[in-house]
Amino acid sequence: MRVAALQAELSGSAAGDLPRAIEHCERAGVELLVLPECYFGGMPPDRPAAEAVAMSAPYANLISALRDCPPTMTVVAGFTERSADGRLHSSAAVVRAGRLVGEVTRKLFPREPAFSPGEDLPLYHQDDHAFGVVICNDANFVEPARLLALAGARILVCPLNNDLPAEVTRGWAVRTRSTLVARAVENDCWVIAADVASTAGGRKGGGATRIIAPDGRVAAAAHAEEPGLVMADVEVPDRSFLERWDVAQNPAVFRKWLHSVSGQRGES
Repeated sequence: MRVAALQAELSGSAAGDLPRAIEHCERAGVELLVLPECYFGGMPPDRPAAEAVAMSAPYANLISALRDCPPTMTVVAGFTERSADGRLHSSAAVVRAGRLVGEVTRKLFPREPAFSPGEDLPLYHQDDHAFGVVICNDANFVEPARLLALAGARILVCPLNNDLPAEVTRGWAVRTRSTLVARAVENDCWVIAADVASTAGGRKGGGATRIIAPDGRVAAAAHAEEPGLVMADVEVPDRSFLERWDVAQNPAVFRKWLHSVSGQRGES
């Protein structure tokens, strides 16, 4: 299966680059395209901005922009969502043939005060391959990716939006890339990450767009400083190493792990 990830301008805007990217992906036979977090509407810096983005109907714009994608291509696109209860979420829609596939995935651990945390980890399918969506900061936690892998995901799609003060971006550059490799290796999954790049007003995009194999090999990576589109052919083995990494194989270690988890929950 051929996959692709789009590294967008810092604004995350859908204008300009998306039609060209879709056209390029169609010519190349891409079946799964990943766009950054909050690609439609951009990353809101505060609550009033998030409210304004939500009022601009980013989901409707998303569906409209992806309506003409080939029916064989699935697109994962980030946007600001207002849920039925009125809360705002950083969400990702999985769209195929101009229609939403399943539920949206909502960011579980938002660092942005405007966003409320999601609760679910939906599983999606592209042909015979199961995949899950891990949105930006969620990749810094071990649990979301592992829960998806245990549910059967062999591909982890990571819409990122590392729109940060320039000094923070520089400080997190190695950690961000290493974290993506860690999630791939420890879950025996492919990771497809789409980020933002460029600089504006003292802020700098992380430029961490890349496609990582289950053994940690970087199959494709965008230039850290500029927008771009990366592609790779993903070969997913029939069996996963995950079943071999069951801590219950050693009861003593398993008990320590359970005690650690119970202790953390007791303190929260």
